[in-house]
Amino acid sequence: MKFSFVSLLTLATAAAAAPSAVEGRAVTLIDLWADRDFLGLKFTGSADVGQCKNLPSNFNDLVTSGKARSGYRCTVWVDKDCKGTGFSFVSNPKIDSWIDNKASSWKCVKV
Repeated sequence: MKFSFVSLLTLATAAAAAPSAVEGRAVTLIDLWADRDFLGLKFTGSADVGQCKNLPSNFNDLVTSGKARSGYRCTVWVDKDCKGTGFSFVSNPKIDSWIDNKASSWKCVKV
């Protein structure tokens, strides 16, 4: 009986510590381009849904057009860590001129 109880306790502890198959899995959520009409240098961003990500240094302040994956709304911010003013879009927007070449971070959520 002692062996069975210890084995059961060990299995229960391991199962509780294991991450869910759905949680913590990065998903490709956003595509951003340096030029209008989805042309030029392209950045494809993957993250957990709702996670803020800073743009890599080679793409900071370079975004001119972008697309969110179907079923998501993405926001790009003028400052790192998703701070400052943001611009949100769902699918194929024209990035507003006030944020053109100023985005430093992004985050996407389900719509």
